[in-house]
Amino acid sequence: MAGVTPPPSSWKESLSQLKELLNERSKPKVEKCCANILQLDKNAASEADASHALPNEVRALVTTIYLRALIHSGKFAAVVDHCDGQSTESRDGNALEEAYALYRLRKYDACRKLCSRHVERHDKIAEDNYRGIMHIYAQTLYRMGETREADALYRKILDRGESQFAEMDADEREDALANALANCTANYTAGSLLLSKGVSSWVERVEEIASLLQSYGTDNTSPNSKEEQEDILQNYDLAYNLATYLLVSSDARPRRSIVQAKRLLTHAEKSALTVLESTSSPNHDDDENTALNEEERANKQQLRKQQQQQLAEREAMPIRANLAYANLLLGGDENEKDAMRTFLTCLMEGAKQKKGKGGTGGVEANLLAAASNNLAFLRDGKESVFDVLKRIPTACSSSVSEDGGAGKGGGGTSAVPLVGATPQQVRTVLYNRALQLAKMGNASGCLEALAVLRASLKVSYRGDDGGDEGNKASGGSASPKRNAKGKKKKAAVTSDSTNDASNEISLNQQDVPTAQPSSDVEAIAWNARADWVESELRRIIRSDNKKPDEIINSAISSLDLATKSNENDEAAGALAYTKAQLLLHNAALTNGQTKARPLIHPLESLPPLIQACPGTNVTLASLHGALNKEESISRSVEIMSSLGDDIPAQLAIAEFYLERCRYDDSFKLLEGVLGKEDLATTDQFMTASALIVRALSYTDPEKAEGYAEGLREACTESGLDGEQLESMEIPRFAKAVGPGNGGKVATSSSKVRKIIASTGSKKGSNRGEQNNKKNREAILRKRAKLRDAYLKELESKGLYDPNKVPQTKPDPERWIPKSQRSYNRRGRRGRYNANIGAQGGGAGAGMEKDAAKLDVAARVAAAKAGATDGAGKLSTASMQVSGGPVKKGKPGKRR
Repeated sequence: MAGVTPPPSSWKESLSQLKELLNERSKPKVEKCCANILQLDKNAASEADASHALPNEVRALVTTIYLRALIHSGKFAAVVDHCDGQSTESRDGNALEEAYALYRLRKYDACRKLCSRHVERHDKIAEDNYRGIMHIYAQTLYRMGETREADALYRKILDRGESQFAEMDADEREDALANALANCTANYTAGSLLLSKGVSSWVERVEEIASLLQSYGTDNTSPNSKEEQEDILQNYDLAYNLATYLLVSSDARPRRSIVQAKRLLTHAEKSALTVLESTSSPNHDDDENTALNEEERANKQQLRKQQQQQLAEREAMPIRANLAYANLLLGGDENEKDAMRTFLTCLMEGAKQKKGKGGTGGVEANLLAAASNNLAFLRDGKESVFDVLKRIPTACSSSVSEDGGAGKGGGGTSAVPLVGATPQQVRTVLYNRALQLAKMGNASGCLEALAVLRASLKVSYRGDDGGDEGNKASGGSASPKRNAKGKKKKAAVTSDSTNDASNEISLNQQDVPTAQPSSDVEAIAWNARADWVESELRRIIRSDNKKPDEIINSAISSLDLATKSNENDEAAGALAYTKAQLLLHNAALTNGQTKARPLIHPLESLPPLIQACPGTNVTLASLHGALNKEESISRSVEIMSSLGDDIPAQLAIAEFYLERCRYDDSFKLLEGVLGKEDLATTDQFMTASALIVRALSYTDPEKAEGYAEGLREACTESGLDGEQLESMEIPRFAKAVGPGNGGKVATSSSKVRKIIASTGSKKGSNRGEQNNKKNREAILRKRAKLRDAYLKELESKGLYDPNKVPQTKPDPERWIPKSQRSYNRRGRRGRYNANIGAQGGGAGAGMEKDAAKLDVAARVAAAKAGATDGAGKLSTASMQVSGGPVKKGKPGKRR
């Protein structure tokens, strides 16, 4: 047996060993070796032995390697403890590792202080470490709910003009972009982008984002093309975050942004499945595989492949949920059906994981909550209010700063707790819950939900220990801490009751979720929305204590006051957006009729920022046009002309002219659109051609026929390539596993289910009789061969004589039960089946009348001849039943 290598006695020997271990990439051994080197240095320092002490540069390098090995092993607390024991100078040299460890330990307040101190004195920090500290600093602010400050940091990090960040590699820059998009999405408030130039934030103008939208957000490639198959997104997280941001901020964007987001998500889903399923696992267990036989090795590889596929499906599930959200925003019956299927699938898969593993992680729990809330929105008005309320998640104190597992949320009627949610998600869920409770007329529940919503608008972060000392917007009062028994003290929040007396709603301040908006302006907008829900509650329950109109008017006044004092705030668009919602709500209540004129004034009184939106202009133009007066139509044309000179605006104006029978004006506009063929997309060009055909069909049918012929040729052009079809992979579906194979339940793959849903068959679309059915002549030839072989077998047994003429005919009644055959009916036997013939009916009696009824020609002839059969009598189907007494039969006799 070989002797054990003795541990090195000097740091020089240890450095040689450390170099070998670094080449082997053995993290645990590297950690142990570095610990030995640092311990030798510590012993030398205590013994004042300068000959065995490490030089300062070597000590700093070994310490950095040691701390990063600890981080790789997940020992973040050990990193912080080691840094606490260092000198100030040495500790500053490892600020990046200490900041990352604090971030992973969720000590965000301490991490922010550390990062802030080193960012201010960045001249003493290496450039790579400075970029890392800035990134951790921005992420820490994001976790603490200070998204506006984090946004400013990300803007600085991604600015190529800054010398410290000009040399970032592509991967580091893409990670920073993905986190910047997540930060923009996490705390978004509806309408806050309306003041932005071109309705886009700074992050969308970054070169990489613009290129991503151009390459993957447009439909430039045909489905299953070679370019699309080869062009896989390696960083699909960036595309996913960008699409999510476009969807969340869709209230301030045109419809094409939603279409772009959907295409991005489609590419991201495909890339996630392709990249993760094709990624091979590391070969660190090759030594173990050599000891296994071939069957065991194959089973292990199959298990690893299944685990890789499960990981890919887990990564793809959030992408599919957002694809469903995009379909929901696009609208339409088919899109809504697809969205509902996806949301239900997410809930079912989440329930399976929760049941199988005893719980779900933060990402899975957040996905379940989002899918459940969106499904509630989709089913609102189609299910009972109580059923919709059960789908809305229950908000708890866990927010984006606490990505804990599910199952610890609040109770209530919801089975899905809201865990690991962003502030935007928390506010949305609380608002939806309060609104559904108001619809139910549940005054106490609605007021409590509104109290929680208003309280959450003041909480951004609770501090590293869960208190409010880390919350800058808590009003200076710390929330009650836990007492000795582990219970939470309650703070009373006063709210108006539904009667003359006032009641107090008791809230556990520690359970109030963190959902503070990114600015005070957005908080005012959310408070106005809460007042809106409260006014609806008062209207439903007909409260005498507080009038609904007073609440709405007070909310509008607060919005006007905030608009005057915050005109230059970049998020001031949220105030105008919320005010427009309240004004339209008032207009809907006061103008219950569907006439056009009463609706024009409320739209014209909207804030100027909202009036400038294309949707408002189109609605106003439609209402003016519905009045069918010359001046109103002129006003409609004037409003439509303000949409701009781009192709979508020109198509909208042309269609408006068509609806008003102004065919010549429509034709002139559409000719201009066709002249911009190089600028128009295929869909826009086809739409313009179809509208021209429609316009000319009223004025010049011959010319319309010429345009229609060109449109017909364009529609029939085939984009199929024979070589491409031959090179395409044949789709294969997962086989159902029967009970005999391990007791597994037979299931269909997702592709099979989609094909069944769309075509009603597992064989896919119909490709013609020649491909789906066997040749009829071949079937008959095969049957003839089988018949000849069978007859020869009977002839050899003496049961068949081919020369016997005539052959014995088979019994024609062999297909019906023996009890119903004609030769078995004797006397009264079978008298109840007297009308059943030799083949089950109609022979001899019973069916003649039915046959006569089916003979339409005979019935018509009989009617013309004046036949008085029952079939010719008047129907009494629509007559009412008489109200007179019913005659009873005489006793003892049959009626």
